[in-house]
Amino acid sequence: MGLSKQTTFTVAGALMAAAILPGLAGYVAARFEAHEQAVNEVLRLRAQLKDIRTARGADMRTLELRDAELRAAQVSQDKAQRQPCRSQLQRVVLAEPRTPMPDPAAVEALIRSRIELQAPPGWPTR
Repeated sequence: MGLSKQTTFTVAGALMAAAILPGLAGYVAARFEAHEQAVNEVLRLRAQLKDIRTARGADMRTLELRDAELRAAQVSQDKAQRQPCRSQLQRVVLAEPRTPMPDPAAVEALIRSRIELQAPPGWPTR
């Protein structure tokens, strides 16, 4: 009972189509459903944003007025900073140190004594 090659090929093709087509159809349907859900979510968020904007319309106008006032204050401050300075020489007084500076020779002697104390025994000192 031999089947012809054409019959074998037809049966194999039908089995493959029976396995592949339902999976492909399910994948395409899931992709369309995901796209539809995304569109619905965007529409819902737009409506929610519109509701928030209408509910807070007065607040938004208040914020816009405040921003305009801040921008006007910034512009006037910028204009004030750009005006030329008065050409008056002012005396600059340098701050004097509160404690007198130690003698440099004393500082150097102190540093050498510390180095000698930290040197390992048997090392030559300077």
